[in-house]
Amino acid sequence: MLFRQSHHSYRDLPQRLADFGRLHRYERAGVVHGLTRVRSFCQDDAHIFCTTDQVGQEIANVTAMILECYKTFGFDRPEIEVSTRPASFLGELETWNRAEAALMAALDGAGLPYTINHGDGAFYGPKIDFKVRDALRRSWQLGTVQLDFQLPERFGLEYVAPDDSRGRPVMIHRAMLGSLERFFGVYLEHVAGRFPTWLAPVQVAILPITATHHAWAGEVEAALVARGLRVHTDLRNEKLGLKIREATLLRVPTMLVLGDKEVEGRGRAAHPRRSDGRPRAPGGLCRSHGRRGPDPVLKS
Repeated sequence: MLFRQSHHSYRDLPQRLADFGRLHRYERAGVVHGLTRVRSFCQDDAHIFCTTDQVGQEIANVTAMILECYKTFGFDRPEIEVSTRPASFLGELETWNRAEAALMAALDGAGLPYTINHGDGAFYGPKIDFKVRDALRRSWQLGTVQLDFQLPERFGLEYVAPDDSRGRPVMIHRAMLGSLERFFGVYLEHVAGRFPTWLAPVQVAILPITATHHAWAGEVEAALVARGLRVHTDLRNEKLGLKIREATLLRVPTMLVLGDKEVEGRGRAAHPRRSDGRPRAPGGLCRSHGRRGPDPVLKS
């Protein structure tokens, strides 16, 4: 409907419209499950209107964006499926064959392996489904790219072609994460609450040993906050072991323990600890880009 609000030339295409909409689905009480199956959810939906000649490049661009997103979160080997024409479908068989061929050609051109999921496409067009496996090797479908020749026809969408004739755009439906609630639930279990440093709510916990170290802890916190880090300083009059234990349970990626040597040296780096409480290798604070295993070092 948004596309129909104004006239469009072929020069205006592709037109990409994103919508983080709130959706509602009345799930039965027996199937509602945590964040992974809810009755109200937000979906990172988008629709791309393009010409037939632009379909291949647009699908390739969307696919690359989805894979880059998954890699950032540490899902390095997503599984890709092409879902083909279901038993009940809209439109002509020839149009469906052309749409399915366009999806496969885009994946072949990018050198991406995929499997065919026969008969599981949407009633209006075939689709590419992206599935990831969590730390327990369970499979979850997240993103999707759906190629739709039917709804532009049903809604009478048009654009002005180079010869002043009226052309029919093709619509691409795409979602990268799908339901944000479900993705968050899947990702929480995948990392067991140990977010990479860039995503952690608290990136650094500063743990002064006694009250005499509070002033230096405040300076360290101000310096880290100035660099854009999310920091919490524990100034409670508690034993260091308890502070480390609580920060460990909260999965804080980096803990900086400040004692007499750090206060005296001031310019020297504190002795960082990992979120499991063990000492971290020297070199400063860490920065993670969604990869599992050792984090690269962010030099101070």
